[in-house]
Amino acid sequence: MLQAPRYRALLLDFDGVLRQWPASDDAIEIAHGLPVGSLRRIAFVPALLDQALAGRITDEQWREQVAERLRATYPGSAAEAAVGQWSQP
Repeated sequence: MLQAPRYRALLLDFDGVLRQWPASDDAIEIAHGLPVGSLRRIAFVPALLDQALAGRITDEQWREQVAERLRATYPGSAAEAAVGQWSQP
């Protein structure tokens, strides 16, 4: 009979441990026609972020929704490009 592997550790990252956010997103926002502070204001709203943290949506879906909300709020911006650049490590 096969035994299940015994794991010695479980690593969870709720941001700030493995993934570090930059101190400022101003340059990205300005370059893409968004108001300063808009990326985090939209991305980290609890109703949206909690879905990603709980695994109800993927990270990719979360970022797509961030771009959609930015585009709807700031129609003249390059929301998708901003989120793409913001998503780079």
